Amino acid sequence: MTRLDVAVLLALVRLVAFLSLATLMVAPVSAAEPDSAGSLTVEWAMSRDGQGYPTLQGYINNLYDVPVDNVTLRIDGIDAAGRTLSSDVMLIEGPVPGDGRTYFEVLVPDGAANYRVTVDSFEAGAGASASPSEGAERR
Repeated sequence: MTRLDVAVLLALVRLVAFLSLATLMVAPVSAAEPDSAGSLTVEWAMSRDGQGYPTLQGYINNLYDVPVDNVTLRIDGIDAAGRTLSSDVMLIEGPVPGDGRTYFEVLVPDGAANYRVTVDSFEAGAGASASPSEGAERR
């Protein structure tokens, strides 16, 4: 081996050691609960029920392997100019299984140009609660 080969090999060893240490530093502290920022997502579409009332139908997706319960969704009605017309918090019945999803269907106020749906809160594990900030807006 030449000096250059040894220097490159040492640099690679240092890089691997640094990346291993950096990975340990950003690993989650608790593996028992979903994080509040991205473990729950919402996918939904707007429709009308049998009487013509606006309804949001969709799924709450749990990207973590621990079930959650008592999920509340914040549903904001937004006008064409982007102003919030209404804001309601709705409890979604039933648990959301770990690495799974739960269907929901809720009535919403009429008159909004679009809606913003976010997970407002949930209970994970043994009743610990969190308030994520991730949501979706659709027209």
